[in-house]
Amino acid sequence: MTGCSQTQSSDRDVLRQQVAQALSSRRRSRVFSQPLEADYQIYSAGHKSRHAIPATVICLAIFNLGLIVDYMFRPELFWLFFFLRSVAATLPCFLLIWLSGRLPVYWLRDWMAAAGLAWIGVGVNVLITLRDAPAAQLAFSIGMLIIVTNIVFNLRTRVAVSTSTLICVVTGAFLWPRLATFEQSDVLALAFLVATSIMTLVANSRLEGTLRHLYLLIMREQMRTDAMERENVALSTISFTDALTGIANRRRFEQEFERICRMAVETGKRLALLIVDVDHFKRYNDTYGHPAGDECLKHVADVLAHQVRHDSDLTCRLGGEEFAVLMQDADEDGAYQVANRVHTALLSGWPEGLAPVTVSIGLAILPGAAPAQIMALADKALYQAKQQGRNQTVLTAQAA
Repeated sequence: MTGCSQTQSSDRDVLRQQVAQALSSRRRSRVFSQPLEADYQIYSAGHKSRHAIPATVICLAIFNLGLIVDYMFRPELFWLFFFLRSVAATLPCFLLIWLSGRLPVYWLRDWMAAAGLAWIGVGVNVLITLRDAPAAQLAFSIGMLIIVTNIVFNLRTRVAVSTSTLICVVTGAFLWPRLATFEQSDVLALAFLVATSIMTLVANSRLEGTLRHLYLLIMREQMRTDAMERENVALSTISFTDALTGIANRRRFEQEFERICRMAVETGKRLALLIVDVDHFKRYNDTYGHPAGDECLKHVADVLAHQVRHDSDLTCRLGGEEFAVLMQDADEDGAYQVANRVHTALLSGWPEGLAPVTVSIGLAILPGAAPAQIMALADKALYQAKQQGRNQTVLTAQAA
């Protein structure tokens, strides 16, 4: 888990640096460095997938509405036109674009969509030729297809260039017999297609640059938000953690104590509180020094944290040499078992060079009461444990 976390942190740092470099550059990059480019492809693929199917349905519906024009001019070939539009062109195109949105390889998605649009271009040329329509009608139909390819579907610029070029070449091949006669309308039709391709490709390039820049801005703001959230979590952890021992501090204890007491009152479940005090700790500090005293407190905190029942038991340092263990839904036997395990654990297992200590524990158990009442009972029990010789656990008679 630690290695994974370090890897993710390293990736975030790399992405942050690449985003900053790309935004500071005067020229908008057409291709980012890895891994930023891979992340952008995932982002853009998701953005395009949300619009691809609706756009495909609308464009193919318009394409099939051309059957009305087919019937008006060549009614005898209506069923052939129906087959070419609805079966030969529409179904493969829709299938290709639908599949493109589900490919795990993101850079292939645009090429799949481009293949579908190019196939529609072939179909349009076949239909116009069968209908013997004027060149202006062909230029209009293919021009609309190029606009859809470069603007509506927003294919990546290099894919859009390849697709538009292929559509123009195919259309030029179908127009070639007419171009041999040098009819002005035919030449103008081809010139219109070339001009439309160039203008829409320029728009496509600028749109891709804008989308890439927008992605960088979104990434920068997202990274700033993530960094702020991580800082807030870190600050929250620091504010509720004892700096010396690493367990919960008094602030965390007071916050959780009130909440758990309210829950105990509502549910009627018993609540146990252990107040733990290190015996003769002032003498320990005077004898061995404050650094040894700090190490002693760390070891006591570690023992307490490891002897509780489960994560719902809260172990904290109240201050100085005093600790607390708050146990939810606990009975007398369970609380005593935890206290006895603490006493036993402190008899052995001390770090080398560190003198051992004992602890006195005051225990209070109530089915639900105000925090002040439970704390007073536990403090009274702790006082009795010290009066009776220390290194023991006492349960107050009032809490029994």
